[in-house]
Parts: sequence; structure tokens; C-alpha cells
Amino acid sequence: MPCTLSPQHSALSPHRWLCLSVTVPYEAAEALANFLAELGSQGVVEETRDLLHPEIVTTQVQGFFAEDTDQAALSDAVIRYLDDLEELIPGVGSPTLQFSIVTDGVWQERWKEHFPPLTVGKHFLLLPPWETPPAETDRLTIIIEPSMAFGTGHHATTQGCLEAIELLVHHYGPPSAALDLGTGSGILAIALAKLGTAQIWATDIDPIAFDEARKNSAKNQVATIQFSALPVDRLPRPFDLIVANLFSNTLVSLAATLSAATALHGHVILSGIQLDQEPEVLSAYSSPAWTLITRFPKDDWVTLVLTRSS
Repeated sequence: MPCTLSPQHSALSPHRWLCLSVTVPYEAAEALANFLAELGSQGVVEETRDLLHPEIVTTQVQGFFAEDTDQAALSDAVIRYLDDLEELIPGVGSPTLQFSIVTDGVWQERWKEHFPPLTVGKHFLLLPPWETPPAETDRLTIIIEPSMAFGTGHHATTQGCLEAIELLVHHYGPPSAALDLGTGSGILAIALAKLGTAQIWATDIDPIAFDEARKNSAKNQVATIQFSALPVDRLPRPFDLIVANLFSNTLVSLAATLSAATALHGHVILSGIQLDQEPEVLSAYSSPAWTLITRFPKDDWVTLVLTRSS
């Protein structure tokens, strides 16, 4: 449940921030980043995984709060959240938390260090707003504000979804109607729009995510996305394509819902799946209703592309 932490004093310095650093397993980094945003963090930084040292299984996530935020309340909220997350990601409990005070300049530089321009697949160039788009490029530029950490494109699951989207569009053309389920920053809906999808629905249960997605949609001059908090079964189905970058257990629980919402011979892109959870997800999306088309493994994650065959 989203919650807000109130500052201890009303007079806050606009130039100093309370930085909370939390060390967690890599699998928990994105979930924690989203939670810190819900708590009121004005920016979240996730360290990039060093693939040259696979023996390192943890990473640091940093959130930036108003200087006078109640540190004890913030710590309690994060520890409770990670304790609850232990069922999904073993080893995430008993985290290491550190607090420090940073200035605006330090904060902004930390963002820039962790959100460089990024090419994904054959078509996409992901940029933070402080980068100038290249004058000449054959790639589709997507500008994403990383301030609330809802999917910047740097995570393996988001990249897998982007690569899967461009593959399907290459083979079948832009879908006439698509759903981005759990849109976060809106990056996947924006990618669909830039590849020519005429009708796009983007849903999320988090109002903060909607605000960020709308801002990013405006930055990218995309006007074809309809944002909604409605459940899937109340949207104008069926969809030719559904993209769902969620937790594996959520994907499993949504199997019947997505089957009903996907057009016959339409496709789903499922991500947020750790490699050891792939068999469970495939069991929920099995024949004869579904046929696996391809998969995009990356780091410890996999993105699945399936077609609804019956």
C-alpha cells in the first residue's frame, strides 16, 4: 500500500536532500526503487550490475527525500516492505540501510551517472531529458524522466519487452490495439506509439506512475495513449498485443484474464520473470490456449513472447 512520510519540520531547505542507501539482491532493486518513489522519493538511483563480477549478487538503491524527513519512520517502512518481499525474493530481508545528506548538485550528478543514453534492440534510443537528441539517427528516440524510477529502460526486463515489441511489429506490423499492463513510466506504451500502434491503453494501480507516464508521453509528443485505472476485464477488449512487465506470481494469477483479453492469434509479452520462475509461468500459459514464440533471456531474467492459439 502506498504511504507518505511527513517531514519533521515545515521549513525545508530546497538545496539539501536526505539520501537513503539500501543494499538488496539485484532481483529486488526495481521493486524497492518503485516503493521508495511511493514513499515520496524525488529520485531513485539503482547501481548498474557489473557483469564482469557475477559473484556480486547485491546492489545499492538510493532514494532522495526532503532533508527533514523522519528517518526512523522511513527505515521502518522500508524494512517492513522488504520483510514482506522476502516471500517472493529470498534473502531480501534484514537489509543494510544508510543515511546521508547530499546537495542538489550531488543528487543530479548521481542521476546522470546512472542514466546514460542507451540503445536497445535495432530501433530504440533511450535518453534522459538532460541529453540532447542526436541531429541524425535512424533510431526512434524515447525520452524518459528517471525521477520516479518507474522503468527507465536500463533494467533487463524493460529491455526484453522493447526487443520483443520491435520483433512483433517487424513480423506482423503495428497492432491495431495494444495494452501496456502496469505501465510504470509509460516507456513501453510510448515505444508502441512510436512504432505506429494506433490505439494503446496503459493501466496501472499506482497514481504516481500515471503522473510520470503522462509526463513522459507529453515529452515524447505521443497523443495516442489512453491511461486508465480500470481492470483488464473492463477495458475495450480484445487486444492484438498485451505487454505485462510484472512479478511472476502476478503473471500466473492473470493467465485466465489475459487469455480472455487477447484476440485469437494475438500476442502477449510477459516479463519480470526470473529464470528459475520461467517453468511456472509457462505452465500457466500452456497449450492449447498459448504457444511460445520466442524468449529473450538477459542477466537473471527472461521475457516471453506467446501467441493465443485457441
